[in-house]
Amino acid sequence: MKDQTLQEIKDRLNIAEVIGGYIQLKKAGTGFKAICPFHSEKTPSLQISPQKQIWHCFGCGEGGDVFGFVMKYENLTFRDALKILADKAGVKLPEYRPRDPQAEDEKELLLRINDFAARLYHKILMGDSRGAEAKAYLLGRGLTEGTIKTWQIGFAPDDFHLLERNLSAKKVNTEQMLKAGVSSKNERGQVYDRFRGRITFPIYNYMGETVGFSARILKDDGRSAKYVNSPETSVYNKSRILFGLNFAKNEIRKKDEAVIVEGQMDCISAHQAGFNNVVASSGTALTEDQLSLLSRLTKNLKLCFDADSAGLAASRRAGELALRRGFRLKVVTLKAVKDPDELIKKSPGLWEKAVREAEWFVDFYMDLAKAQAPKDSVSQLHFLSEQVIPLLGFIQDPLEQDHYLKKLVQQYGVSERVIREQLKPQRSLASEKNQVALKMSSSVLEKEVLGGMLYFPDFLAEAKAQAEPEDFENSEIRELVEPMLAGVGTEPACQESSLAKEAVFMVESLLGELGKSEDDVKKQLRKDLVLLRLGGIKRKQQQLNLDIKKAETASDKAKLMELNRQFAELAAKRMEYENLI
Repeated sequence: MKDQTLQEIKDRLNIAEVIGGYIQLKKAGTGFKAICPFHSEKTPSLQISPQKQIWHCFGCGEGGDVFGFVMKYENLTFRDALKILADKAGVKLPEYRPRDPQAEDEKELLLRINDFAARLYHKILMGDSRGAEAKAYLLGRGLTEGTIKTWQIGFAPDDFHLLERNLSAKKVNTEQMLKAGVSSKNERGQVYDRFRGRITFPIYNYMGETVGFSARILKDDGRSAKYVNSPETSVYNKSRILFGLNFAKNEIRKKDEAVIVEGQMDCISAHQAGFNNVVASSGTALTEDQLSLLSRLTKNLKLCFDADSAGLAASRRAGELALRRGFRLKVVTLKAVKDPDELIKKSPGLWEKAVREAEWFVDFYMDLAKAQAPKDSVSQLHFLSEQVIPLLGFIQDPLEQDHYLKKLVQQYGVSERVIREQLKPQRSLASEKNQVALKMSSSVLEKEVLGGMLYFPDFLAEAKAQAEPEDFENSEIRELVEPMLAGVGTEPACQESSLAKEAVFMVESLLGELGKSEDDVKKQLRKDLVLLRLGGIKRKQQQLNLDIKKAETASDKAKLMELNRQFAELAAKRMEYENLI
């Protein structure tokens, strides 16, 4: 992609308007600020500069240009983010042509194969006598022709080589069909169509591209599986896909709420009835990656899984993951029906009421546990310890956790001290978060030092006297600072890089929107420089320790003496910098 095309897209877009389409912004001086969507926080630490067309979060260290924000927020590749922003800007992108048509990018090829299969199967369902029975079945299930077209539902006839013949005519070979997951190979090495005699439900990724299929048998012979799904491929990872999210994402963002159901028909029926913020887990356990996708759109989830023991267990596992990620979580309960599809067909109004009256997740499982708890006091306490107290450990908000702790005390008459003791092991999760925060802070620190070197000539002189390129863990930042520390100065190429612009913007924000004096900012930069230098020294010491062990093993006394001398020098420097903190 040519640089002028990317620049034209940036020039036509206002970064604040694009980001404001995803999160709520507040005016702050000449720019904007917002609650960062990439880490948990309660006060705005994300700053946006429309003049510089960049953004930066002072909490987690994330930042960049408009492409970087959309890629991170939507969890997209650069190419996919480019398509979205080019469309917003009204810029026509040059047609993508692989350098070698014979070696087309595998992802593009597999997407093309799955898309072709979806269109072929849909065409057979809608206008071919072989699809008439399947179409009648779907209409009998209450789906409209409009819904069938929207979701591109299709039918794969009971023909072992139908898709293979059609793809071969398009110059797709059997190896590529196998990689795309639309074909299978038997023990004798024969390749055949994976889906036969089945209604096909295309599975779309976040961008709406066909990545696989879930195929339901039309005539149950008692021997074949009810559903056959695509295998995992380089474009389809079931743990990273939520069925229907491509259709639901805008409504989820608009309503600030997502409803998660189990089955694909539940999801399709909900959308047909106008409930467009519904997605399906497709009968699998909800994963961290799926929750990560949803967290970009909302922090409010409602779970509606089957009411049997398996459904309740799946709902609880999903809820624990969601609570740990800070979601506000409720449970939708269904009465006298087996699933959402049945309830929606019976009365869309009853479904709407069930969703509206959803119960808070922790309340639901506490009440369920109370009903299931043994009657004798000792067994009840064991049950409480295993089933109820762990729930509280997943709650991230201290006030909310305290509310449920007091509810437990009232319900079971257990002392608050005992419950808090039980919760202690789960607090190790907090220490894991702290490790992540430390990693984030090192990223912020390196960018701040770079910004200070570019903004303040006197600070650049201080950095030259103290820092070394190896002190910077980020390779891109290290590349920018190396010539500066060597005394070459700030090259135009460095000043024009988006990372350098973001770093300078951090310093300007500290001086401007965040209202710090120049002296205060320089004081902070000097502290950053000390911490940065300490980090570099510690990493060198770690490496020297490994080298010393190798020298000891090899009985290399001369090398060992030199390494110990270097280690002693570093230890003295480390102490010197630690005294400055």
